[in-house]
Order: sequence, then C-alpha cells, then structure tokens
Amino acid sequence: MKKKRWIGMLLVFVLLFALAGCGATGQAQNEKKNETEATPQTEATKTETVETEAADAVEKNTGDGKTLVVYFSYTGHLDSMAHWIADESGADLVRVTAKEAYPEDYDETVDRAKKEQNEDARPEIDIDLTDEQMAEYDTVFFGFPVWWYDIPMPMYTFLDSYDLSGKTVIPFLSHEGSSNGANARKTIEEHAVGSTVRFDDALSIRGGEVDSSEQAVRDWVDGLGFGK
Repeated sequence: MKKKRWIGMLLVFVLLFALAGCGATGQAQNEKKNETEATPQTEATKTETVETEAADAVEKNTGDGKTLVVYFSYTGHLDSMAHWIADESGADLVRVTAKEAYPEDYDETVDRAKKEQNEDARPEIDIDLTDEQMAEYDTVFFGFPVWWYDIPMPMYTFLDSYDLSGKTVIPFLSHEGSSNGANARKTIEEHAVGSTVRFDDALSIRGGEVDSSEQAVRDWVDGLGFGK
C-alpha cells in the first residue's frame, strides 16, 4: 500500500515537472516570435525616420535661401539687365569691377580683354561681398557680356574666388553674335564647382536690343518662378 502511494506521488512530481518544462518552452518560443515580428517594424521605423530627416534637410537647404544677382558690365547693358532682374525678383545686387579699370576707348578694351584671355589672367576685382554673405544665397543670377567667345576674365576671378557649391547658377548675358554664349557654358560649369548651372534657362540678349528689353527680362524672371 505504501509502495503504491509512493509510486503515485512520484508520477505526480513527474507530471508537474513536465508541465513546467512545456510552459517554459512555450514562453521562450513566444518571446522569440515577438522578437522576430518586432524586427521589421523597428527597421521600418528607422527607415521612416531617416527619410523624414533627409526631407527636413532638403527643406532647410532650399527653403530659406536668398537670391543674388552678380554681374560685370562695361557698356552698361549688363547693368540695366541686372537691375531689372534684382527689382523683379527682390534679389540682392552686387557688381564686379576690375581693380584696374578698363580703358574708355573700346578698341583698347578689346585688345586688353584678348591679352588677358590669352594669358589666362585673373585680374584683381572689386566686389562688395564676403564669403559669409555668399554662403547665405541659394541662387545666383550670373551676368556678363560675351567677350572673345567667353566670359570676361574678371568673372573668372569671381568664380575662382567664391564657393558656389550647392547653389543654383542662372546665367544672363549680352552679346553681339554669340547668342548661345559660345564657350561661356563650359567655363561656368567648370569653374562654378559643385553648383547646378542652369544654362538651358539662360537669358541672352543682343547688346543693341537691351535698352528695349526691360519687359522681356522681367517676364524671364517671372517665368523662372522668381518674381516677387
């Protein structure tokens, strides 16, 4: 009788032990399952966070930037165009001049411009613009007359002196036959390092027609989405 009771108690202990083991195994499996199911959700959350931060960064870089009109003028044509652009867009206006002024005589200026180009010169310039101020601009309207099928060498000096990386550069020019800017596109793209040059959107006007082109200039600015 005692032996049967002892066997019965032993069976009870074995059964309880087995049930406890099954419970522990089930709990472990549930925890592992929860872990596995949580992983995709965690990765998705991380991806969503990264994408949100990237979008915020883009908005920060392009949402509050200012616009600059920078130009070089000899005859006054670019001066007029630049002022119309600045007035229509509300942009800041900065003129580039050579420290050694070009001669009043047109032929002498032509000869000097050709000499500077042949020597790949970088004439010293006067410009009221600091590196810190330049950093505030997202968009730069870049104005020049076509000289010897290229931009004037003082504008080379400008491009090599300022950091335009991350900015949008939109050219405008006057010409006496090189309506497409000739070599200007290649020059600006090579020297405005890291910028986006929108030469396909450039404004090109023959020098003798500039004085009667104010409305065309203003319409161009509006068409690009920069009108006030």
